[in-house]
Amino acid sequence: MKPVDCIWTEKYRPTKVSEVVGSVKLKILKHMESPSTMPHFLFYSTSPGTGKSSMVRAIINELGCDSLMINSSDDRTIEVVREKIREFAMTQSSKPGLRRIIFLDEFDGMMKAGQDALRTIMEVYAKNVIFLICCNNLHKINEPIKSRCVVVGFAHPEKEEIFKYLERICYEEELPYSEDGLKLLIDVNYPSIRNCVLALQDFKTEGLNVTVDNVKPIDFLFMQMWNSLTAKDWVGIKQKVLSSTIDARDLNTFFWNKALEDTPVNIKLIQICCRNEKDIAWGADAKIVFVTSLVEMIK
Repeated sequence: MKPVDCIWTEKYRPTKVSEVVGSVKLKILKHMESPSTMPHFLFYSTSPGTGKSSMVRAIINELGCDSLMINSSDDRTIEVVREKIREFAMTQSSKPGLRRIIFLDEFDGMMKAGQDALRTIMEVYAKNVIFLICCNNLHKINEPIKSRCVVVGFAHPEKEEIFKYLERICYEEELPYSEDGLKLLIDVNYPSIRNCVLALQDFKTEGLNVTVDNVKPIDFLFMQMWNSLTAKDWVGIKQKVLSSTIDARDLNTFFWNKALEDTPVNIKLIQICCRNEKDIAWGADAKIVFVTSLVEMIK
């Protein structure tokens, strides 16, 4: 088995634009009919996992062009723009007649100075490079960047298409399911397609069928871990977080809300959760940050 096949979100990632869930692909496909005049794109959604990155990777794969990927939450400085991005943009394509693609993921994490420097590069090297930009918070993107892109929202992927996509995965993986169970799974995780796929993999790992009785709202699982926290069972929480597809950042937010509801208000836990959120927002691994803070949480 290839390492990539161990993670279903990668194993079943679309390789063609036509395979991406959502009607936005129709607009993209129209522009791809003429790659030489294809515009820069800015893909956004308020929630992660809705297909933005999958769309970019499908475009790159289908066009077969040179590409550079930058995670703007990690490489967020003006130096990255001036050196790495500019150098790639000014270099001629190795594929005659095809422009290169620069994929800027999580671009809302790019510093203002970096965004300011990027707009000139987008203009000067437009004949050589297509910029494909993804973000969750559109308000953090400078207006000059927006004005140089076709802005496309990924906020509401069609549930019918998600169902067909998940149904195919169940068939390929020989994972038994009921129609109502699969629909409930989508409702619980919507609009995140990624979380739906990760949930299916959890069902397979645990030997469970995808049925209404087995599909649990994420808050149900989070509440179980909150009870473990109050019982000071940090080891149990750690094992669950590290061995599953639970989003540690979402769990951290859940704990923050529960701390606010405590009587009296749990000030210490609120402060720990706020610190975790800050570290995660700056690009630290969410699971590492959260698990490291568990011992402090139970004191």
